[in-house]
Amino acid sequence: MTAVMAGTPRVVAVVQARMGSSRLPGKMLAELDGAPLVDHVLHRLMMLRRTGELDVVVLATSNEAADDPLAAHVAERWPDVTLVRGQEQRVLLRFVDAIQRTAADVVVRVTGDCPLINLNGIRQMLLARQQHDADIVNYRPGFEYVDKGVEVVAAAALQALASDSTLTAHDAEHVTSAFYRSPQRYRIEYIDSDPDLRRGDLRLTVDTPADLAFFRALADKCPNGLMNTPLTEVIAILAGCPELPAINADSGRKSALHEPVRIGFRCDGGASLGMGHVVGCLRLARLLADELGWGAEFLVYEEPGVRELIQSEGFTVEQLPSGQSVAQEFQRLIEKASESDWSAVVMNFDRQGLEYRQSAFADIRKAGWPLVFMDNPLPPGCYESDLLVNALPHPDYPGYDPRQHPSCLDGLEYFLRPSEVPGDEKLETKHGSGPRILVAMGGGNLNGLTQRVLEAFAESGVGGFADIVVGLAAPAGTVQQLQQSLERLNLCGEVSVNVSDLPRRMRMADIGLSGLGLTTYEMAALELPTLIVANSPFNAEVAAGYCRQYAGARLVGFWPSVTVAEIASAVRDAMSLKSSADFDERDGKSADRVVGIGKDEIVQAFRDLMTNKGVKQ
Repeated sequence: MTAVMAGTPRVVAVVQARMGSSRLPGKMLAELDGAPLVDHVLHRLMMLRRTGELDVVVLATSNEAADDPLAAHVAERWPDVTLVRGQEQRVLLRFVDAIQRTAADVVVRVTGDCPLINLNGIRQMLLARQQHDADIVNYRPGFEYVDKGVEVVAAAALQALASDSTLTAHDAEHVTSAFYRSPQRYRIEYIDSDPDLRRGDLRLTVDTPADLAFFRALADKCPNGLMNTPLTEVIAILAGCPELPAINADSGRKSALHEPVRIGFRCDGGASLGMGHVVGCLRLARLLADELGWGAEFLVYEEPGVRELIQSEGFTVEQLPSGQSVAQEFQRLIEKASESDWSAVVMNFDRQGLEYRQSAFADIRKAGWPLVFMDNPLPPGCYESDLLVNALPHPDYPGYDPRQHPSCLDGLEYFLRPSEVPGDEKLETKHGSGPRILVAMGGGNLNGLTQRVLEAFAESGVGGFADIVVGLAAPAGTVQQLQQSLERLNLCGEVSVNVSDLPRRMRMADIGLSGLGLTTYEMAALELPTLIVANSPFNAEVAAGYCRQYAGARLVGFWPSVTVAEIASAVRDAMSLKSSADFDERDGKSADRVVGIGKDEIVQAFRDLMTNKGVKQ
């Protein structure tokens, strides 16, 4: 035992590892850049021991015969590493054994399948535990982190947890998950990671053959070898090799279980559907992360731009193979909920998607997960939900009555605004004089509506600047086609797929044209007068109901029934109204007072849902 100065805590790193893996059996001894996976983990930790920042390194595995090769390798190759073995499913008891055998005061818990351990992250966590006398330290919930798989825990807290009479088998296997569900009993300290490491588009863990292939390809790009390449350098290498993260992008997420609650989102987006359902779920996920510290994970079908959008918000996503039946889709959904320890499932689909899945919603609740619906309250499935949040006006669905649902938030006040909205000052436009018209007909530019609207803008003769947004889901070549249309029609404007600054551009615009969707309701929230050209009779019905609630919107019609000349006339009328003296009385300020004011009620409704279902927060 290493002698330590009086008052100096004895810090022990405990690596939990085993050979058993449903998707990659024997992974801890799998070859990676000339050495077994476990060697990469132990090599980095031993660097901290050599600097005196760790007193002991422990490898904790099971006493099953399958783990004998792992134990034998560590005993032979790493004589300075203490080996602890115990029951396979009661991992927490292995940690208690390690504490007793090493006289640990502080434990650095390390998962053995994350080879790129961030040593600076460990240092920051150790410092935070000392400064705040915390029972456990981890990264702040609500984001995905590339350097997951590490946390710092007070040894006394782990021992107390092991003797807790309320401990479940799940808690005993996952070691620290019970801490996060009981913040009133344990001192939990969260720290902020390096922003460059706070992202959901990189998977730096080994749990599947694709993960192993990714790391082997990465090793070929490391001049000094993977084992000797710091995590920050790895991130830089991957930035220059975008083909590498694609290797294991569909391997899913290995849950770190360090949030008190993790919500699963099932939604879709794409060229025909647009991105509104995905964006709505992302805003709800961010709200729950910021207000409650909850985590989120997404399950979607593969469509252009969807995965990139979700990952850009710091969340992870798994893509479903195309062509699956409803039964196959929901089987994977339930498996995923179990794998990642989801506390509830949120569904957000259009009407067609809901009708297609009506028979399967009850399966979620039967499997034990609370079910939440966002928008499109289509009976009878909507009554299978434990919570319904319907922010968007729709035609009355036969049989839908929000008063008949035991937990329903219904109305525009529950629309979640964009997270960043500029002040009320009018921003300078880049085109000089003339009106600025924002054209956002839907993320996929369904039916080529944007082209028709540009023709109408040219025919209107109002001049000015056309700010055109088509989104990531637009088919290939759409931007170039629309740019050519601007030139052909002799219009001043630009075409963009960037939707991140839409609130700012709405503030710059004089009027907006929309195909009906999430962007339409954002326009109301920001008081932008809006002309709606719907892409279907059903959406025209929806728009008519919306316009009755928001005086700043006008339904022009639906394509192809509405003509270019009718759209042009509506643009002229809107600009005439914009310049009239009585415009301020009709510019949607009433909608601005209503839209989005109910977010606190949404947060409380989710709190109540977890409480009623017995989920600790």
